[in-house]
Amino acid sequence: MFGILDYADRCGALTSKVSLGQLELGTSTTEPETAFFTLDQATRIIEASNEPYKTLFAVAWSTGLRAGELLALTVADLDFQRKTIRVNKSSDDNTREIRQPKTKNSSALLPMPSALETALRGYLDLHWKPNASGLLFPNRKGTKPRWRDNVVKYGLKPVLKKLGLPTHDVGLHAFRHGLATELADAAVPLPVLQQQMRHADVRTTLRIYTRAIPASQREAMERIGRSISTVVPIGTISAA
Repeated sequence: MFGILDYADRCGALTSKVSLGQLELGTSTTEPETAFFTLDQATRIIEASNEPYKTLFAVAWSTGLRAGELLALTVADLDFQRKTIRVNKSSDDNTREIRQPKTKNSSALLPMPSALETALRGYLDLHWKPNASGLLFPNRKGTKPRWRDNVVKYGLKPVLKKLGLPTHDVGLHAFRHGLATELADAAVPLPVLQQQMRHADVRTTLRIYTRAIPASQREAMERIGRSISTVVPIGTISAA
């Protein structure tokens, strides 16, 4: 670049004097890494947890709900006939009051996978206790949603330690980010991923794709790699 500026200056062109100290190479800030669970980790966490955390974590992983949305779920939000879960409210982290979800896009009907249906039916039959608000995961008194911090402190962190998994800066969001990464890695179409995660801005969904290497990309590069191994190097073919 300095060579180009010097040449332009010698040709009589108007140029700005730039020194190396004035240049900013790259960026001084990087986007912090977001904690997320892999499919294997999420499976192990769910299997190692006791109720109600076992089912709570299963719902978190299978739907990608935000923590407040997860804790605000009611039994009425579950439609076993249509196999859907309705998301239309959120629990405030501080007051535990039920409020409107994060954005308009946050309200949605999400599919209920068959494995999650089985887990939910078992939880309702064996562990769930009726409460006035019909909350799926109420506090022990059955009066309000659970505290997110307590779910992490008493439900998630002990299991992570037991399994030897990192606990620093890991919360319920790790299930949501893990599902999003898993879907992106499986080359799920962009509209499907955006709809499942309910991102208001498609750029948020695109950032997930940039962090994950889709399986289709790996497979394409593997095919290219296999073709390279069959190419005979130039100069090794003897003259006929």
